[in-house]
Amino acid sequence: MNDSVRRRRNQKLHLFCHGSVLRLLGLRRRLGLATGIAILLCLAWAGCTGFFVNPTISSIFITPASTTIALNGTQQLIATGTFSDGSRQPLSGSTVGWSSSDDKVATITNGGLVTGVSLGTATITATAQGVSGTGSVTVTVGNLTTISITTTQGSTVPQSTASMSGIPSTLQFYAYANGSANEDITNAVTWSSSNTNVATISTGLSSGSGVATSVKLGTTVITATSVGSIGTVTSNPITLTVQ
Repeated sequence: MNDSVRRRRNQKLHLFCHGSVLRLLGLRRRLGLATGIAILLCLAWAGCTGFFVNPTISSIFITPASTTIALNGTQQLIATGTFSDGSRQPLSGSTVGWSSSDDKVATITNGGLVTGVSLGTATITATAQGVSGTGSVTVTVGNLTTISITTTQGSTVPQSTASMSGIPSTLQFYAYANGSANEDITNAVTWSSSNTNVATISTGLSSGSGVATSVKLGTTVITATSVGSIGTVTSNPITLTVQ
């Protein structure tokens, strides 16, 4: 092989190797650029969405936080969640659970509709993702004009006398608003006995009011009062005889 042939072969080999190196370097640059872009996109997404983890509820508040409704009346409550990313949005459907501290005073549906059952105050709780918020509802008589008291539950028939046998003994009195047996205000009125030496009567309790307890033989007058739309309303009097 002469020198000219050898030189041409070496030149071709040199050009081939140089081209291969350039192509390899170009591929590495492109791979490096693609990798860098991918890393930057991941960091950006992570910063914005926390690696695609949904924000969690940090607190819940109920609107209205405190409300008063009439006996047998209703009120729609709304639960709003404050999330870990600072946003707020109403909670509804299966995402939130509702409960009442006293179903005898107020009940609440899964949709947040509260209903007054009897006079008093109940705490309403909304819970989601293990986080709870509370509000309160007070149930009152919407338009109190008259009070009927009796010793027969569910009856509004006027009663003027009652009796107890033995010492000590007890007798439950009931109070109803506006002549309606559906408006039981026994635990909401103020009970009184004209002669506590003969019999006392429990009052001002969230439950168990209106219970007369005999002390000695004799008579006393039992009444119930409350503040209504026309001022202080007093019930029919019942003369109680302890014998």
